[in-house]
Amino acid sequence: MGDVTQPYCVIIGGGQGGIGLAARLKRLEVPTIIIEKNHRTGDSWRQRYKSLCLHDPVWYDHLPYLPFPDHWPVFSPKDKIGDWLEMYAKVMELNYWHSTECRSAQYHADTKDWTVTVDREGKTVVLRPKHLVLATGMSGMPNVPQIPGAETFRGTQQHSSQFRGTDDYGGKKCVVLGSNNSAHDICAALWEQDADVTMIQRSSTHVARSDSLMELALGSLYSE
Repeated sequence: MGDVTQPYCVIIGGGQGGIGLAARLKRLEVPTIIIEKNHRTGDSWRQRYKSLCLHDPVWYDHLPYLPFPDHWPVFSPKDKIGDWLEMYAKVMELNYWHSTECRSAQYHADTKDWTVTVDREGKTVVLRPKHLVLATGMSGMPNVPQIPGAETFRGTQQHSSQFRGTDDYGGKKCVVLGSNNSAHDICAALWEQDADVTMIQRSSTHVARSDSLMELALGSLYSE
């Protein structure tokens, strides 16, 4: 599909959102292609920092038709999630184009379809689906603030999406801008490596116990 016959739907983004939708469309017998820039399904998880785990309970994140095993940790680590997504795409027999990037997309009002141009492993392919879905995630574009003097700073500067681990930070002074989940994860990992860590926080943060959140916030929505 894609070279000769055309898909009815193209999904850009092969993470949990993209493959979950694709699995549902396959059950409905809707011809679908997933476009994913990474080399393997699940790489969007594998390529993050070492200490990353789910921040909500695993039973809150089941994919359609194939739930996580009941013996999995409540807050599952990133590599387990990445491997599960890769297995899921294979078992559900999804039409998954890895190492593929979308170069352009244009909607045609007269024919009510799209022209989607992709680069698939160095080859240009033009798709003409009726529907286009952007499943590129809620935080795919890094927000990097402009800080005076950054261009002359001699230390390491990186966004959290580029951070991989703490092996090179032992004994060093580190500053983390931000105070959300990634910031706390990274600060804790740096502290465990004996780094001198300072977190800079712009506004107040509401802190709640994980057990309370699961009971009061998530429990009524979806509980084990």
